Amino acid sequence: MKPVSAIDSIEAQIDSHQKAVELLSRLPKNHPQLNTWHSWSQDVFAQNDWLPVLQKAMTIAYARMTVRNGSLSPNPRAYHNEYHINDLLSRVLHCAKYDNNQINPEGLALLCFFAATHDLRQAEPPKSADDESLVGANEMASYQEAQRITELVPSEQLWTAHNMLLLKTMIEGSTFGSGGKRSKYFFQGNLAMHLLSAQNLLVSRDEQLVLLACDIDTANVSLPIAQFASSGIHIYNELITHQQATISAWQFFSEQQKIYFFEQQAYHAEISKTLFQPKKDANAKQLLALCHAIEKLPQNTPAETIKEKFINHAKSLGESA
Repeated sequence: MKPVSAIDSIEAQIDSHQKAVELLSRLPKNHPQLNTWHSWSQDVFAQNDWLPVLQKAMTIAYARMTVRNGSLSPNPRAYHNEYHINDLLSRVLHCAKYDNNQINPEGLALLCFFAATHDLRQAEPPKSADDESLVGANEMASYQEAQRITELVPSEQLWTAHNMLLLKTMIEGSTFGSGGKRSKYFFQGNLAMHLLSAQNLLVSRDEQLVLLACDIDTANVSLPIAQFASSGIHIYNELITHQQATISAWQFFSEQQKIYFFEQQAYHAEISKTLFQPKKDANAKQLLALCHAIEKLPQNTPAETIKEKFINHAKSLGESA
């Protein structure tokens, strides 16, 4: 049986919608919060009785992320914070605009809740060596916390057993990285497909929904090159400050960027292939030029110098495109 993640102090502190709203009121007035999403959801889900439940669940998750890892945290993360939620929600809204009704309202709601909850836990203890699961400890704990949020704001219509299975597969399928010697399911999306193979979902739309969730999580490869570079810097900063990674800046911004872009990241949902893949393809040449600029530097170049070179060259490439 999979272990149940412990309720931490943040989850205990933000145990209601009212407390979430009170905490978010401490953010600066110019903070985006969930304002765009709330406005959009009021329109798109106007006919769905479960809209107030979804809005409360989203607000609780957003507040917990902000306090645990973001703008209200004493030790904020550079990448996995509430702005990451906003980024993913912007992609959900983009897909909803162009999907030609391929995603039904409940599917959109699950994608939104996935965006708000899939990275709630980022500091879980490593799994034991005898744990054969390919799912990451962070993702497993994030789903368990998401499930507890649904219990705070219940809905028989929205949080059905089927929808919770889809949400679980989305979050656990977003595990990124190596499964170790046990696994050939190494890259983003492939783990989701592996998990789906055991579900025997009868509707292909459900499978596409799970794959789309995992796709939007790594869709930074399709951003304008300067924005992609900025996201890479945030990821590196978090690796160094919170995970004490030993990778050098030179290696991360040259070799690892090419591995991530060309080998690790892939789109699997049909909507992703239509909306995001062409933009990624258009970035390929610029990404290679950006990495080449870093490769020409001495490998012992200070990290701050490499990051400055990386972002400035990306901006130059974007302006000349």
